[in-house]
Amino acid sequence: MTLARPFRLSALAVAIAAAAPGAPAEAPRPTSTTTASTRPAAALPRLVFFMNPGGAPCQMQDRILQEMAPELKGKAEVVYLKTTVPGDIARFQQYGIRALPTLIVTDASGKEIRRATPGIQSATQVRQLVQN
Repeated sequence: MTLARPFRLSALAVAIAAAAPGAPAEAPRPTSTTTASTRPAAALPRLVFFMNPGGAPCQMQDRILQEMAPELKGKAEVVYLKTTVPGDIARFQQYGIRALPTLIVTDASGKEIRRATPGIQSATQVRQLVQN
């Protein structure tokens, strides 16, 4: 316990010194730039992928989406919701998901726009889902 106190004090001293006037400022964080060809991230639709990480069909769909990642960038934000994450289960119920894998396109607020038939979607089918 005695070793922890000097560490806490030194961490506190560093925090106070960093906040003191005349202390070097933090380096500015990079900001994203928006060009005419891309929409801001907030306006992008979401491609929500409901999956079971241990299921073979879901793993195949995941591989297709991973291969399409460069193509989907700027068109849709891909969101993974998994059966293994307790916090995601409510979303499965919210959207009435009963079969996996399932892909749904939503707006930024989560309102459903379109839904693919449950099952593995090819790259062509994913393109059509995102673009319509």
